Amino acid sequence: MNHMRPRRFIEGNRIYLREVRLSDANGKYYRWMNDPEIVRYVESRFDPKSVEMLQSYIRREEENKANVFMAIIDKNNDEHIGNIKIHGIDHIHRHAQVSLIIGEKDYWGKGYGSEAINLVVDFAFNTLNLYRLFAGIYASNVGSIKAFKKANFFEEGVRKEHRFCNGNYVDEVEMAIIRAPHKN
Repeated sequence: MNHMRPRRFIEGNRIYLREVRLSDANGKYYRWMNDPEIVRYVESRFDPKSVEMLQSYIRREEENKANVFMAIIDKNNDEHIGNIKIHGIDHIHRHAQVSLIIGEKDYWGKGYGSEAINLVVDFAFNTLNLYRLFAGIYASNVGSIKAFKKANFFEEGVRKEHRFCNGNYVDEVEMAIIRAPHKN
């Protein structure tokens, strides 16, 4: 049995981020993506996910150089609690979108999402040399809006009735963070 410590790509106070693995498609990730409450604000919620579909998605993400797809792991117990992604990376304009899901409901509302966002912001600005990150969030997704605000994203606009959710059209809140200029 291999007792090596898991590879930690980016380490925070309570969590670390690592690559999403094919083995993650089994169990928890599969359960999250088929739980209507967890995926109610996720665009892929409209069709059920099989383990094979999730593995295929993970393979595509590994090959996509415009995306960085990471698992959010609790440092205390190495539990996979969610995923976060930097996607649509544009190296010319130096911007990208951030999306996340906290799949383990026991971790909701406890600051794990904002910690993951902060880690990704630091990585995007200081390693990928991006200038701006943005996120589009359903207005009814109060927890996500709170997590992004806690990570210093600001609300830059609202797309009125832009998303269809639970039988109604809802606004999408556009949030962003811009890299602070270097001070000499």
